Amino acid sequence: MKKITLLPLALALVANLSMAANSVDLSVTGTITPAACDIALAGGDFDFGTINTSDLSAGSTTTLPDLDAGHSLSITCSAPTQVSFRLIDNRLSSRPSGSSNDSLGFGVDGSNNPIGSYRIWAGSLLADGEGAYLKATNCGGCNWFTAGLPSELVRPLNSYAYAIDPISNGFSAPIPITNASATLAIRNATIQPASSLDTSTDITLDGAATIELVYL
Repeated sequence: MKKITLLPLALALVANLSMAANSVDLSVTGTITPAACDIALAGGDFDFGTINTSDLSAGSTTTLPDLDAGHSLSITCSAPTQVSFRLIDNRLSSRPSGSSNDSLGFGVDGSNNPIGSYRIWAGSLLADGEGAYLKATNCGGCNWFTAGLPSELVRPLNSYAYAIDPISNGFSAPIPITNASATLAIRNATIQPASSLDTSTDITLDGAATIELVYL
């Protein structure tokens, strides 16, 4: 008897049977993403032009004129979105000692001396084509309050954010919007006393800030 040949045949039969399938799984997949928003600035850079050293006070700060015409912030979303924005000072380390915590830095001169500071103000708000209100939170959205207009945008704090809201209820969270805008102005700009600056060469005002969207 050649029983030895029956074992491989049996194993092959079992293997073939194990490869047979009576059902198949079907997967249905996709990705749901939040509506996207764009933020833009119109009006170009804020430019104080050329300031003569002789126009600077030697022993005290010099106040510069306000720049409050022709600049605006706009937010456009692909669908109604609950969104806010925050201000980031890219020259924070140059803010002069003793200046307001709400001020932003103008950068430093050739000898690394702080040049001065300025503040950003917002006004004339619109949301979805209607007059709107500026709401703020200082706790990442745990509560909200309405700021008067024009309103100074507070120096960057991680938990501080603003929203342009068509609803006047002062303490309610901002509602979703599709588009919003606000005029922007530079005010309270000051230059440090000339005696504290290196005036042997040109000094370039180098204020730089970022306005960043924060989805709620």
